[in-house]
Amino acid sequence: MHTFPFLHALRDFYPDAELHFITPQKNIEVLNLLPFTAFYHEFDDGEIKTVFDVHRFCAHMVIGNVDLFISLTNSFVDGCIGIALRAKKRLGFGDGWKSLLFTEKINRPVGHHLTEDFKALYNHHTHKEVNARLRVTSRELPLSAPEWEDSSYIAINLSPLRESMIADEWRELVALFEDQHIIFFASDETEKVLSHVELFMKQLSPKNQYSFIKTGNWIEFGKLFAHSRGVITYEGAAAAVAAYTGAQTIALYDRQDPQRMGPFYFLADVMICGVNDPSLVQTVGANKNVGQVRKVFDMTEIYTRALEFFKLAIKKSS
Repeated sequence: MHTFPFLHALRDFYPDAELHFITPQKNIEVLNLLPFTAFYHEFDDGEIKTVFDVHRFCAHMVIGNVDLFISLTNSFVDGCIGIALRAKKRLGFGDGWKSLLFTEKINRPVGHHLTEDFKALYNHHTHKEVNARLRVTSRELPLSAPEWEDSSYIAINLSPLRESMIADEWRELVALFEDQHIIFFASDETEKVLSHVELFMKQLSPKNQYSFIKTGNWIEFGKLFAHSRGVITYEGAAAAVAAYTGAQTIALYDRQDPQRMGPFYFLADVMICGVNDPSLVQTVGANKNVGQVRKVFDMTEIYTRALEFFKLAIKKSS
C-alpha cells in the first residue's frame, strides 16, 4: 500500500503507458483498488528465490518490449527480473550488488517514511518533484451490503488477537457507544477470530446494533470502509486500505513506528494514537514470557476522540 502514491504519480507521468505489475499472489486483490488499468503477473510465495527461478518465471510471462522496469523491493533476485525481461531501462534501489542490475539507481533513503523512499525513486527518474501535498484515493467502490445503504456505521477491526482471544478492550470501547451500528471485521487471523466471535458478540452492550463481516478479501473490506462513518483499527494494512478508500481512520499504534509506516499519503483524514502518548494508554499485568507490563489503550479516551473525529451525535437523556 505504501507504493500506491508512487504508482499514482507514475501513472500521471506516463498516462499512455501499458503497466504490468509483477507481484506475490497473496492479497493481490488489493491492486484492484487502484483507479487505473494494469496487467498482473502473480507468483506464489517462495516461487522466486534464485536467479534461475527468475529466468524460468520470465520465460512464461507474456510481456512485449519493456521500456522501463522498476524494482520497489530490496531484493537482488527481484532486481534480476528486469535483466531477464531485457528492459531498456531498469530503475531501483541500487545499494550493494544491486547496483549492477539497474541503469538508474539510488541508495534507499534512511529514516524516512516508506512512501518517501518510493518518491525518491520517482524524483530521480523523472527529474521532477512529486507534489508534496499529493493524497491519493482508490477507485469508487460500491456498498458491500445493500441492506446497509441507509445505515450509518462504524467499522472496527478485531485483529490482532491478544493471547489467542479477541481483546477485552473492544468490549470496553463499544460499551461506551450508544445507538450506533458497529460492524466488526478481522483483517488477519480471520478463521481464529471466527471461532471466538459468537461468544464475543453475546457479551456486548445491547445499546448498539452489531454485525460481523466474514470476508477476508481486501476488496470487500474496501467497500466496507468507503461507506462507513469511520474505521478503528490497530496498525497495519487495514489502516492503509481504510485511508486509501477515503474512510476517516483511527489507527492504534503499539508496535510499529507511524512516522515510518503510517497511512499519511492517502486522501482520508487519519488520527494516529500511539502508546507513547501517556494520556492514551493504561497498563496490564506482566507478560508471562518476558515479565514486562503490557500497555493497552485507554478506550474511554479513544471513544472520546472517536465521537469528535467521526462527528457522532451524543444522545441526550430525557
